[in-house]
Amino acid sequence: MVPWRLIESADYQQYIANLRLTGCPDWLIRDIIVADIDDLYQQNSRSDPVYLAPWLNADQRDEVSHSQSAKRQALRREKRALVKTLLGYEWDNHAEEVWNWDLPTSLTLGFLPDDKAAQVLARREQAADDAHSIRGAANFILLDADRARLQALYEGMQADLELLLDPSEFDELQLRAQQSFLVANDLHFDGVSLADAELRNLVRASKSFKDIARNEFVPDRPVSEAQQNAQAANFTAQVKNLLGAEQFADYQRAQDGNFREIFAFSQQNNLPKKAAIAVYDSRQMASRQAAEIQNDGTLSADERTTALEVLKAATRSHIAAALGGSFQDYLAGPGQWLETLAPPPAPMQAP
Repeated sequence: MVPWRLIESADYQQYIANLRLTGCPDWLIRDIIVADIDDLYQQNSRSDPVYLAPWLNADQRDEVSHSQSAKRQALRREKRALVKTLLGYEWDNHAEEVWNWDLPTSLTLGFLPDDKAAQVLARREQAADDAHSIRGAANFILLDADRARLQALYEGMQADLELLLDPSEFDELQLRAQQSFLVANDLHFDGVSLADAELRNLVRASKSFKDIARNEFVPDRPVSEAQQNAQAANFTAQVKNLLGAEQFADYQRAQDGNFREIFAFSQQNNLPKKAAIAVYDSRQMASRQAAEIQNDGTLSADERTTALEVLKAATRSHIAAALGGSFQDYLAGPGQWLETLAPPPAPMQAP
């Protein structure tokens, strides 16, 4: 066995050559070299500790802090450049750990081979670090010039990823990154029967409303409430066009928490979707009618109470027919809203 002192070298090119001579596989050479570089740069960053003298004012403290941050970022850039020179591609052992252990990252990159996934993450972390430097230098108040630099940074990262990935991989990565739009905007698909292609088209269409990946680098400019409403209406129109009338009706129901509640109940009790829709429609109609009765100024208090009791009985009957043997379980659980249709009369005041 070759002594380690004869393999290790301060010259990383020679170090790599020595490791190859021992038959060390490329993946292990990479991990050894990057770990050594990590240690080297960690020592360099520790050699210049941050010291904020107590007599410095707030502006001076901020200046020292920004200076130290800039030095650390310069060291990280220098380290990344060295790794890329030695390996021929971006690599970060920390990024590989994140890829293996962080669930959201794994879900986004899980379709890629391990090496490509780690390289994508390393390149993205580099761009994110550079973006933070730009925003920090602008005190997080972005002017047009700052936005232009961030846009160029984002486009450069995208161009590098297009070179690293084949077209189908790049498209899949864009879609998986954009999928978080659904979560961010609290969109639901309970009871919506979507084919994979339909869901992918919907996610792709959402990019025109808000490009999630780009927005992380170049934040959207603030817009008025009217503009937000117009954008939301435009997105809804796109969804309707993609899904068609029947599926769009399912999609609209799914955005209502009341429907999601009864749909979950129907799933738990092995009831068909049409039962959930029937209960939901009954609840919607009953709520509208109850509001009309409450607001009808021509009714006396007794007439209003009677009308609400009749409404409650009719609604119970419709829901019981839809749920069958599960009706009593529904009443004891999510169906407790029925009691609010006709609240019990207030107790009589003692004379």
